[in-house]
Amino acid sequence: MFMASRTTALQHSRSTTSTGRLQPRTYVDLVIDVIVGKAAMGRILPGDRINEVDLARELGISRAPIREAFRTLVVQGVVQSIAYHGVRLAPMTAERVQQINEVRFELEKLSLRKLSAAGDNTALLLAFEHIIEDMKAAARKDDRLGLATLDADFHQAIVSASENPVLLTFWQMLKPQLIIMFGLGALTKPLRKIVDEHRRILNAFATHKWKVIEETLSEHILADNTGIDFESIVKSGASKTDIPAKPKPARQAR
Repeated sequence: MFMASRTTALQHSRSTTSTGRLQPRTYVDLVIDVIVGKAAMGRILPGDRINEVDLARELGISRAPIREAFRTLVVQGVVQSIAYHGVRLAPMTAERVQQINEVRFELEKLSLRKLSAAGDNTALLLAFEHIIEDMKAAARKDDRLGLATLDADFHQAIVSASENPVLLTFWQMLKPQLIIMFGLGALTKPLRKIVDEHRRILNAFATHKWKVIEETLSEHILADNTGIDFESIVKSGASKTDIPAKPKPARQAR
């Protein structure tokens, strides 16, 4: 039962609750995805104002779900709401990136420690392998946003599989910021290298040797990711590539 539920946990999307129940996607989800996607692609840069009216017009929706999405993104640290200055994308400083990575390293380390001690992880390894294959496909298509999202999904899968809803809730608070970091980071790193980094994590996990697993995770999060100069990427103006249009959800947020 434990193995089956862990494998199922790897199929979680951003609209899945911390307890594993699927939720219908709403216009609030759509707004969050669009803002995070644009930030990951460099179309919205830290400090840029996000205009509520323009966004409502672009998406063809009312302003109510946009305001709700703004409130969620403020709590998650993605945007800042400043009196008389509107809503702006939060700064992406070296200090901020280091803080995020230090926290998620501890969260993912706790998850991997539990999973590595659980015995037979064959089904779990296969599920991780499927995500990596999807990442390879995104890299071949030069789909930076798709790869950034799958990168975050891979790490969420690690936390989800540990079956600790409190741990997952804390990690999910970081996910939108991670997608932005991963998307911007892919501007200066070969996409195939990103895939290979995750393959090393999978290979380390397969050894069942905790020291190997911990060192590999530390190198990936605290060295590879923290070593990216996000401030220089932002100053360069990042990328102006358009994000493909997303289908509208079935119902309006209440």
